[in-house]
Amino acid sequence: MPPTNDFIISPEAEMFLDTAVPNTARIFDYLLGGTINFEADREAAEKLLQIAPSLRKWVRLRRAFIQEAAYTLHNQSFTQFLDLGSGMPTENHLHASVPTANIVYSDFNPVAVSYGQSLFAEFVNIDYIFGDVHHINQILASPSVRRLIDLREKVAIGLNALPIFQTEEQNSDLAQALHTWAHPQSQIFVVFQTYAGQTKSDRYEKALALSQMAGLPMRLYTLDQTIAMMQPWQPSRVQPLTQFLGLPDDFITPADQEGIGLSFYAAFLTKKNTT
Repeated sequence: MPPTNDFIISPEAEMFLDTAVPNTARIFDYLLGGTINFEADREAAEKLLQIAPSLRKWVRLRRAFIQEAAYTLHNQSFTQFLDLGSGMPTENHLHASVPTANIVYSDFNPVAVSYGQSLFAEFVNIDYIFGDVHHINQILASPSVRRLIDLREKVAIGLNALPIFQTEEQNSDLAQALHTWAHPQSQIFVVFQTYAGQTKSDRYEKALALSQMAGLPMRLYTLDQTIAMMQPWQPSRVQPLTQFLGLPDDFITPADQEGIGLSFYAAFLTKKNTT
C-alpha cells in the first residue's frame, strides 16, 4: 500500500495546471536540462540567463554535487536522507544515486510537490511532502519523516540552495533546530554559494531583483558568514565545488564569477557526539 502523509497537494492544484505562469521549480528543471517545463518557464529562464549567463552552469554543478554527495554519504553507511528545498525530483536527484535509501523530499512549491507525490506514489522508501523550512518542526514531526527517518541512527540532511534564500537569522534557526533533532554523527550536505564581499555589479543586482520578484529573494554571504550561520554544526569538509567533482581548475572562468567573486563550495557539516 503506498505511503500517505498529512501534507498532500493534489496534482490538479491550480498552480500546477497554470502553465502560462512561470514557476521556479520548472524554471530550474529547464536549466538542468529537464523536460518538466513549459514555454513560460523557458522564456523566464532565458531572461535570467541574459542577466547572469553563468546560472545554467552553477545550477547543473549543484545538482552534480547532490549526486556525488549521495554516493559519498552512502559509502559512509548513511541509509536515510532528509532533503529540504528539493525542487523537482528528476532522474538525477537523490533517489537515482541511492535508490535503496529511505528518502524524504520536501518543498513549499506546489508544482514540485505535486510532481513528487505522483512520482513516488508506489514507493515505500521514498516520499515527497509539502513543507516550509520556516516551520521546520512541522516537517520534522510529519508522519512521513517519523516513518522513514529513524532518530536512533544518523541521517544525511540536504539543504540544496536554501542558505541563499534565507536571512542569517533564519539560517541560524534552521541549523539549530536540525542539530537538536538529528542523531550524533548526522551530516548536512550543501553547496555554499558565496561572494567575495565586494560591491555587486549592476548586472548581478538585476538578477537579485528578479529573484525577489519571483518570490525567492536571494542573499549572498561570504564563506565565513555562511559557515558561522550553520553553527553548531561543525565543518568536516569544505572545498571548491569543482575540486569536489574532479573538474579542471579552468572549468570556472572569470566570467562565471559575475564580477563579484561568485564561488561555490561543496560542504559537509557534522553533528559531533555530545559528552
